Amino acid sequence: MENTRFSNAEIKDGGYTGYGHAGSRNQEARYISVTDVGKNLRKILKEKYQSCTFSVVGQKYSGGQSISIALMNAPFEVFDKNYKQDKNGNTYTEKDWGYSQLNHYSLGKEADGYCNGSYLTPDAIEVLKFAMKECQSFNYSDSDGMIDYFHTNFYLHLSVGKWDKPFIKG
Repeated sequence: MENTRFSNAEIKDGGYTGYGHAGSRNQEARYISVTDVGKNLRKILKEKYQSCTFSVVGQKYSGGQSISIALMNAPFEVFDKNYKQDKNGNTYTEKDWGYSQLNHYSLGKEADGYCNGSYLTPDAIEVLKFAMKECQSFNYSDSDGMIDYFHTNFYLHLSVGKWDKPFIKG
């Protein structure tokens, strides 16, 4: 069976849903705090992409915890500005090229780089896929939306820029 939920993941004993997965960095990934994941992830991203700046924030709340990764600065274009409209016909403005929430499940799957309303350059897709893969290597999930069962170490939020602080090329 091919694992499609996580890159670098191994199939666990299946857990409740029969599809449980744990990241390859730690077979007991469900016990790693988002604080520790954030520290490790910052170090990994800094070593691999010294010229890029990332924001890695862990958050704990009553329903669980999450990691938010935002690419804040890079020496290359992140948004493909050759596209003037998204696939729904919405026209892009300069403001649209400063912040975009991304769907990490579909990142890089479309040939034109389209992801959740934004067209990304190949360089951006490479960097963001690496960040996503490394983050998920610390994660654990035994979730199945079809039976309304969610058991995961943390949820992942991926973006370019932040809503209050745009991405800057440079």
